[in-house]
Amino acid sequence: MIEKYSQKTLLKNWALSVCLAEISKDASERADANATASAYLEFGHQPIEAYDQLRNLTIQFTRRQYRGSIKSDFNTMKCIDLSHSKELDDLATKLTQK
Repeated sequence: MIEKYSQKTLLKNWALSVCLAEISKDASERADANATASAYLEFGHQPIEAYDQLRNLTIQFTRRQYRGSIKSDFNTMKCIDLSHSKELDDLATKLTQK
């Protein structure tokens, strides 16, 4: 399935995987998310510097402060918001046009 994804989708999936690794408190889940990110990177055609830009955006999202009616950091929500964000879409578009 992964080989059928567009380069833009691979970049966005990589960013989501890195985000999930970043927020994970469980070592096994973190390792799985990092392995998933590595798989997406393998199929990507962008230079490694492109992934640095994606990581920086991901970190910006994980550092956001969310509040709700229940006490939580809402870390998963941060990653979901990243995956649907205009910022990620614009950056992935830019990185695939080089």
